[in-house]
Amino acid sequence: MFNKEYIFEETLPFFKKLSEEEKSELILKSSVVKYEKGEIVHSKNSSCTGLLVTISGNFRVFISAPSGRQITLFKLYDRDVCMLSASCAFTNLTYDVNLESQSNSEAIIIDSSLIKKLSSSNFEVMNYILNLTQDKLSEVMYILEQATFFSLDERITNYLLEQSRYTDSCLLYITHENIANELGSSREVISRILKKFEKEGKIEVSRGKVKLINL
Repeated sequence: MFNKEYIFEETLPFFKKLSEEEKSELILKSSVVKYEKGEIVHSKNSSCTGLLVTISGNFRVFISAPSGRQITLFKLYDRDVCMLSASCAFTNLTYDVNLESQSNSEAIIIDSSLIKKLSSSNFEVMNYILNLTQDKLSEVMYILEQATFFSLDERITNYLLEQSRYTDSCLLYITHENIANELGSSREVISRILKKFEKEGKIEVSRGKVKLINL
């Protein structure tokens, strides 16, 4: 069993600056939640979920269109913090995003009203929230730049290479639909480009798998 106080000290720079009473309240008003792979943690139709601190597994933050097409904005890994799921606690700060667990994951959820309360009385907390929001905005801008100025061939190549580095393997267990949802494309277009890559000897494609050969 892990220690919430230790995780907060490790992930939340402002934690050590809080009073003992504030620390106790933060620990008390946070809960450990387990999520299954594919489970939606937060959506644009959800009430305030709260500030999420990843303990294990990984999460995907994405937006979706009425047509069902999706595009991933950024991902959360061990000890990453997601502010967007708690943004609705702040006036004029809302984001229509979805948060999905991409594996069997575990996270600490901190009550959003408490985060609002702490930020109004503690400069360190507000400064952290602003910096965290700015960091994630930078990641979203990177995705926007990729989608606007790079061809889909280049984006698929970059995505596959990133996944290979993350998993430390040339064999990726991923479907064409997964890639489409990550990059905001359709499964048919992704399949066509992967087939072209395969003909060029860059990859090998099989059901639910993509093997990098000479990408």
